[in-house]
Order: sequence, then structure tokens, then C-alpha cells
Amino acid sequence: MIPLMYSLIFASILFVIGLLGVMIRRNLYFLLLSLMIMNNGAIVALVSVSSYWQQSEGQLLAILAVITVLAQACVGLALFMKLIYRRKIFNIDSLSEMKG
Repeated sequence: MIPLMYSLIFASILFVIGLLGVMIRRNLYFLLLSLMIMNNGAIVALVSVSSYWQQSEGQLLAILAVITVLAQACVGLALFMKLIYRRKIFNIDSLSEMKG
């Protein structure tokens, strides 16, 4: 069994990598990937803590978080396709210029 501290360190490293990707990149595709990496860090923390405490509520919450990540990916990819269709660029700064 992996100690709790190792899995929490792994989850925090995932979260920080995703946070750096969100802050540094301006490409919508990499922004979506970074957000998913951040969410995966939170899910790893939920599963590891619930396994450590032998509670199933954390694992159920992790399943709901995975469903939320999938919905976020669908909406983000729809925005990504709309941006490519309209502007032919990947920069998210042009999203503020889209009208109706």
C-alpha cells in the first residue's frame, strides 16, 4: 500500500503542473489539458484520502468529479471547434471578440 503522503505529494504535483500550464499557455487546447491535469490531481487526492480513511464517500465524489471533467471537456472542445471555425486561430484572447 502506498503511504498517504506520497499520493498527496503526487496529487499536489499534478495540480501545480496544471496550474502552471493555465498561467503560462494562451492556447485553448493546452489550457483545456492543463485544467484536466488540475482536476486529475484533485481526483487523486480524493481517492487516496478516502482509501486511507476507508470511506466510500470520497470515491463517490471522485466519480462525480470525473463526470464533471468529462462535461468540461465537451464544452471546451465545442468552444475550441467554434474558435477554429470562425477565426482559424488557437489564441484564447480572440474569444472576447466573438459576438452572437
